[in-house]
Amino acid sequence: MEISREKQAVKVSVTTIIVNALLSFLKLFAGIFSHSSAMISDAVHSASDVFSTVIVIIGVRISAKQADDDHQYGHERMECVSAILLSGVLCATGLAIGISGIKTVFSGNISDIPVPGLLALLAAVVSMAVKEGMYWYTRAYAKKLDSGALMADAWHHRSDALSSVGSFLGILGAKLGFPVLDPIASVVICIFIIKAAKDIFCSSIDKM
Repeated sequence: MEISREKQAVKVSVTTIIVNALLSFLKLFAGIFSHSSAMISDAVHSASDVFSTVIVIIGVRISAKQADDDHQYGHERMECVSAILLSGVLCATGLAIGISGIKTVFSGNISDIPVPGLLALLAAVVSMAVKEGMYWYTRAYAKKLDSGALMADAWHHRSDALSSVGSFLGILGAKLGFPVLDPIASVVICIFIIKAAKDIFCSSIDKM
């Protein structure tokens, strides 16, 4: 029996929720244990993925409903609405991370910034690999099912992979003797996240 479009989309979303929950826990532990603000910021980003994927599931379920008296053309636009909400969550997350990084950089206590441990660096590598894999996995199903919400979630995974690249470079720089690069990496992560949020928002508006 062929699995419905809605059930396939929900299956993908549940998978990403489980992976993101585990990954955010790993990165939060690594960030706290290794004293890395960049990795903690990255963990917050992954945690926001869990919430955003829940939005995707809600959007997909609503859009799958049949037309009724109030929605003669069906509920397909609700999937675009969920993608727009996702972009808002993404943007707010990026701004919070960026503000925190800027405050640390301009705190005047650069010499007091702790050098991150090796665990944070390893967590960044794991995150890059896992999130890039989740991007391609979700993207494939988004194209197969022609789902704007799933495609938005795929780009959320890609933005998380890019933010992990920023974390990796910041942590590596800090370990090489430039501790200020760790909070600067948080600011770079912010830029990537906001750019992804903008792209998702514009794409969703075009489809409405």
